[in-house]
Parts: sequence; C-alpha cells; structure tokens
Amino acid sequence: MSEPDWSGFACPNSDCPTYGHKGRGNLRPHGWSSKERGLRCLRCTTCGKHFSQRAGTPLYRTHLPEGKALAIAPHLAEGNGMRPTSRLAGVSLNTVLRFARRAGGHAQEFHDQMVQHVEVNQVQGDEAWACGGKKGQAL
Repeated sequence: MSEPDWSGFACPNSDCPTYGHKGRGNLRPHGWSSKERGLRCLRCTTCGKHFSQRAGTPLYRTHLPEGKALAIAPHLAEGNGMRPTSRLAGVSLNTVLRFARRAGGHAQEFHDQMVQHVEVNQVQGDEAWACGGKKGQAL
C-alpha cells in the first residue's frame, strides 16, 4: 500500500520558512495521532516540528469523527438552527455549537484569503431599507 500524498498540507509553524506553502515536499509521516481513526502525525523536515494532519482544520484537537462533522456542516450551511442540526446529525447541542464556532472562524479566514481586491461597481440597498428603514415608518 502506497503512502498518501501530503502535498496538500503545509507546515503550521509560523516561524518555519515553509509556513503555509503547500507541496514543498518537506512533510514526512511521523507516527500516528490516533491509529484507530487513521490520523497521521506529520513532521516538517525544515523546522522539525510535528503536527496532526488535522492541523489548520476545524477538527484539529477534537475527538469529533469526520463523519459527524460531515453530517453537521450541510445543515449549518443551509441556515438550520443549532437545535434542529443537533437532532438531525445525532449529536449534542454543545457539539454543534463548538463545531459551528470553529468552522465559522475557518470559513472567515478562507473568505478573507480568497476574496481580495474586489471592486464593487453597484450596490443594491433595497433589502437594507426593507429590514431597517421600514421599522421606523408609521402605519
């Protein structure tokens, strides 16, 4: 059985010269974080730091199985409430709240990295008026 491709990962150590650079070939398997769940530890050959393959994800340092996270995420993305999501995914409300906080932070970071230098040519303010401006009107 061949070893997985680690080129999609980057060193999470901010002091490392290869920090955040994927596909540099500087990551090597370094034992198991959780062998029963199949989570590998990786070591950066540049700085020598080791980390879990979940580093930099909402699942880092959690015991939440990947399947449960995949059950929670679509409900949150669709705008379902926290309690209905916990019932539909079969997890506790606290699990959904913790995952939503972690995933939301990662989504915000991803958005900020990907959406840059956007020039807005047109803005429609009708929805802002309908939500906020209409409340002050007398009937």
